[in-house]
Amino acid sequence: MPQEIINISTEDIQYAEKLLLPEGANFDPERLDFIYNFDTIDLQAVPGSGKTTALLAKLLILETKLPLESNRGILILSHTNKAVDEIKERIGKHCPKLFSYPNFIGTIQSFVDQFLVIPYINNYLGFDIKRVDSDLFKEQLWREFQIISWKKEYDKPTTFFWGKHIAEAKKESTRTGVSESVICNLKIEKNIKDLYFDFNDEKIKVFRDDSVVLATKTNKKYIGIKECVLNVLNNGFISYEYAYKMGLNCISVYPKMKLILQERFKFVFVDEMQDMDTHQYNLLETIFYDDGSSKSVYQRIGDINQAIYSGEVHTDEVWEFRGTPLTINGSHRLSANIAELVNCFTLNSEGGFQVDGKNENSNLKPHLIVYKADKIKEVIPKFSQIIKGYIDSEDIIISKKSKFKVIGWVKEKEGDKLGIADYYEQFRPQSTYQKIDYDNLYSYLTNFNKEKRTLEPIRKNILNALIKILRIENIKNLESRYFSKKQLLNYLSEFYEDEYFNFKKNLFEWCIDVIRGKTDEVYNSLKANISNLLNLFGKEINHSKDFIDNVILQPVEEDNTEPLAKDNIVNYNDFDIEVSTVHSVKGQTHTATLYVETSYQNGNDTYETQRLSSQLKHNDFSDTRKFHKQSTKMAYVGFSRPTDLLCVAVCKDRFDSHLSDIDTEKWEIINI
Repeated sequence: MPQEIINISTEDIQYAEKLLLPEGANFDPERLDFIYNFDTIDLQAVPGSGKTTALLAKLLILETKLPLESNRGILILSHTNKAVDEIKERIGKHCPKLFSYPNFIGTIQSFVDQFLVIPYINNYLGFDIKRVDSDLFKEQLWREFQIISWKKEYDKPTTFFWGKHIAEAKKESTRTGVSESVICNLKIEKNIKDLYFDFNDEKIKVFRDDSVVLATKTNKKYIGIKECVLNVLNNGFISYEYAYKMGLNCISVYPKMKLILQERFKFVFVDEMQDMDTHQYNLLETIFYDDGSSKSVYQRIGDINQAIYSGEVHTDEVWEFRGTPLTINGSHRLSANIAELVNCFTLNSEGGFQVDGKNENSNLKPHLIVYKADKIKEVIPKFSQIIKGYIDSEDIIISKKSKFKVIGWVKEKEGDKLGIADYYEQFRPQSTYQKIDYDNLYSYLTNFNKEKRTLEPIRKNILNALIKILRIENIKNLESRYFSKKQLLNYLSEFYEDEYFNFKKNLFEWCIDVIRGKTDEVYNSLKANISNLLNLFGKEINHSKDFIDNVILQPVEEDNTEPLAKDNIVNYNDFDIEVSTVHSVKGQTHTATLYVETSYQNGNDTYETQRLSSQLKHNDFSDTRKFHKQSTKMAYVGFSRPTDLLCVAVCKDRFDSHLSDIDTEKWEIINI
């Protein structure tokens, strides 16, 4: 089939510039190279490059060319609903044809579910899937396995997995002092939760590497585990990983489906490609690249150096470039001083990729805030003070869009290792800014984030309700402070082991039942268990009775009550500073950013400043160690947020030996 040629005129470019750029601004040659390109290519773009704006320009222009020959469609995929909504908000009113059939704009998950997984599972396999949820699927699978684990008709399958793990469990037991049976059981649980039944070759496999665990259909253990998997699917649950396996199965069973999708979608654009998981990557490659024979134009857009999606940091690159990628090196966000530092944290420089700061509105050097260990609580106030000084001197010009943020990798750590909460102890990590404080217990069970397909939102709400009850009853921890969720769980684990295990079991069942619509039953069960919780602290239901009984809460007058931090915001000098994680600010632009060092993993060098001391001296990264590579990706993302001021907080005890090598022509050193 001859390829349809898309001709873009100067007028087309001017039309897109008028809608997307500030008055008088134009797309530069790097962005124009991408906008004009309609071949299968990869685009590697630096932070703050405006790559999404360049993609939107291409889509605006394509809208004027619709319908395409043979009424073929355009497929635009991103990872989050928020990103999809941004596309709709920015160009939706200008692109009525683009947002209707035969085109599709959505998340990768929604595309796979709609076009492959649900039709295949419902029509071919005969299951009625109600929920795609990895945590729920794994917990259900573990429960099903526990039912058959010692049954003779299935040849006691626990013995099979015990044999696989006991040797390693004995070694860990010797090293840690934990019972070998406890360790072995934990390994078995992890193993079972990672199993799936492959409907293509009818083998029991491991998600992690697709290795075969059981293959003989007459084997009793095989029969039992297969039944476990089928029971979970019959209950309407499937994991994200399994859904993508089913997508590949669909293409295997219906080979024409691949060609149907290629015929349907002439152009395929995937934004934030670096966030792709392996199963997502493989599925899209199979359909839309098809070993180079695809009828679709497949453009992959992102920055491979920013692969920190879903709470993980990818070091083994999922995204492999095809030939030399197009690059956008110019960052309109970053100044030359900040870009020079960020460039030292670049892991992948293929295609001549480098971070080139084009923002000429700021020439402030990055600031290194060196604090003594006992002064850690003064770091954020010092950051605020520095900002205030630059506002007063007009080196920072603030507007309604100005954002000031403190960010770190790890939320909180046990023992003497540092997390964000050590800099700001009221820090409450939130996955969204959905309301988390309600006037009665029942509201916590009904007002959770239902868009997230995991148990996490309802679990958090239940725990938030319980710590609110403790707060109302004026129950505090050993440091005479109100409990956080983590502190409550740690307290129960340390002092009431039996009650802790019962509580965790109940918590899981409450979450499952809320998802199943049994909110009233969960409410009654929770009410029955609250007295037991309060009894552990020598208390009974008193001030919290109205809150629990679902009437409007009458506030209790207390001295020194500590309110919940409002969205993790602090204000020292008449402007707000938000405390957050690096993961939560990815893609954002700040006026000023403070990156605080935190501890990740175990060992001697667990802090970014220890692993990346050479890069802070403006040397390029060349280390091959896994955690060092993860640390440099986090720093790359975090350091590339601000337009005006970047501050990095380091502990003097850890960094003192490196201070003499810091180039003061490139850094401003601030001591606390």
